[in-house]
Amino acid sequence: MGSVVSLAEEKKKRRRRAGSFAWLWTVLLLIAALALGFGLAQSPIFNIRAIEVTGISHITREEVLELSGIQPGEHIYAANLAKAQNMIATNLWVEQVEVKRKLPATVVINVRERVPSAAITTNDGLYIVDTAGVVLSRQKLLDGLSMLVVSGISDLPADVRPGTQLDNDDLTAALAVIRQMDEQSAAVIAEINVADSQRIIAHTTYGVDFYLGDKSDFAAKFNLAMQILQNETNKGLLESLDYIDVALPDQPVLAYLS
Repeated sequence: MGSVVSLAEEKKKRRRRAGSFAWLWTVLLLIAALALGFGLAQSPIFNIRAIEVTGISHITREEVLELSGIQPGEHIYAANLAKAQNMIATNLWVEQVEVKRKLPATVVINVRERVPSAAITTNDGLYIVDTAGVVLSRQKLLDGLSMLVVSGISDLPADVRPGTQLDNDDLTAALAVIRQMDEQSAAVIAEINVADSQRIIAHTTYGVDFYLGDKSDFAAKFNLAMQILQNETNKGLLESLDYIDVALPDQPVLAYLS
């Protein structure tokens, strides 16, 4: 006698067969998708046709492209963006750089340049530095540049080259003050003397010196000095005012020309 197959067992067999076909279709679809993706990735549509460079003023687009090593016509996924980023960052003017793809065929290079922030006076000329103390250039004169001067630093080495980050306590104090300055203070203060970093002197465009004490709380000290300066101007005493000492904001001191 033949075996009797129950209806429930027959349904189980059908589900197993259907499941096997579903699994096979899944594998076939996955293989097809991978093949399609690989084909698209190799398509000429992804060959680089444009390279965008932003944020540059002191370095040229040509210098950036040469450092990057990225070539038009190169496949966008073959371009080594990490290497390009590292190479561009070797330029002393580059503070930060980001290189990214913009599909299908564009590479974007975003550069943030170092900003000349101060001119350090030395016996040999001037060091132009950013707020981190990195030397951007050396020159004899300011050549008409509108830039805050830092004086009173006497122990800088004579062979400092552009790209070097200066390590000097007095300069560190001066740069700390500069980083606290806003547009108003930058327009008023022409020179910072840090011959004594605990007795920093700001020479202003009004011809009146502000004695700041150390590098701390610059904004509060500056605002107080400006209020006193305005009061003395209103009294008609500006021409006779020599300096305003706000090293101790609770006890400001005014000195007049004899």
